[in-house]
Amino acid sequence: MTRLTDEEIILELKNFKSYKMNSNQKQSIENELNRLSSEKSSFTIFRFYKPLLSMIVLLFLLVSGSYFAMNQAEEKAVKYTTGSGIFLHGDETFEIKNSNDFIMKRNKDGSVFFMADGKKVGGIEPLTEDEKMKSIQTQNPFVSQDLEGFRYSGTYNLDHQKTMDIVQIHHYYFNSPHSKLNYHVYFYTPFFNGDTAADFAHSFKIYHNGKLLQGINEDWTLSTEFATPTFEVLLGEKDKIGIAGPPLIAGKTDKFLWHFFGGTNEVSIITRGDFKVIATNKKSGEHERVLVQNSSMVWSYKFQKDSPLSPIEEVGSIHSIPVNMKFSKSGIYRLDTYFGGERFGSIVVEVK
Repeated sequence: MTRLTDEEIILELKNFKSYKMNSNQKQSIENELNRLSSEKSSFTIFRFYKPLLSMIVLLFLLVSGSYFAMNQAEEKAVKYTTGSGIFLHGDETFEIKNSNDFIMKRNKDGSVFFMADGKKVGGIEPLTEDEKMKSIQTQNPFVSQDLEGFRYSGTYNLDHQKTMDIVQIHHYYFNSPHSKLNYHVYFYTPFFNGDTAADFAHSFKIYHNGKLLQGINEDWTLSTEFATPTFEVLLGEKDKIGIAGPPLIAGKTDKFLWHFFGGTNEVSIITRGDFKVIATNKKSGEHERVLVQNSSMVWSYKFQKDSPLSPIEEVGSIHSIPVNMKFSKSGIYRLDTYFGGERFGSIVVEVK
């Protein structure tokens, strides 16, 4: 191949065709270059955006989880200061027997209202000890005493209100054997009387995680026989309370004579009014009427306050009451006696 001289090279270059771009073409190329540059930058940012977003989400979840855990720990550490708070965040429940005469309205705070014809006639509310004391301070108590013969220990108050709809309120405060709660079970008169209020109060039960709490340790030791100065044999507690009569047979109505012993303190109880017997079946825990009057089962015999005593000097008792009694079934029963709502004493018997 012949090598070109310098003059020949210059001549060839002059013969090459040349091309020129107008301003629109230049602008179009510049715009395209800018677009390509922007896409590259966006791709670079997008490539790091997903990991960055994941890190942010993970950090948010960790912070939220820590905050939730702290709140849960703080919530567990919080000591609820109201009976309602303790009850709603606790593991106790309660129940009382149903009635066709009123309905039970359950409230958001854990309390229950007894409603009849659109009116409140009683209820149940969980209280702390302080709330219990504040509740009692608002009352005008006619009777105030410790509860005896009930499933749970506690206090009973008979409160005079004398409003248009309420004459008295029967207040029962039951102590929970498991927690520090006091369950306030109350009944308005005249819808409830002393007997019906006590009947429902005796049916009150507290449960812990679904299991019935038994309450105070009850003594179910059978009462023994003891002789009087006249050699009459009574069943009960010597120098306190006794009963005379035939063997106790289930389903059979028989006559019995209750004897009560003691001094001035016992006389003050006996003269309070109506005589009441509550029979508690050991196996079922249910409370039953055993007194019979005019062929009907009743809770109590009516007596006026400060009625004269009926002592039997030969026996040594300061008071005696003849009764008819019948037991629905065989088994062991505790018979709790009351005068005017105040407990006198009890005996434990076996019904054949």
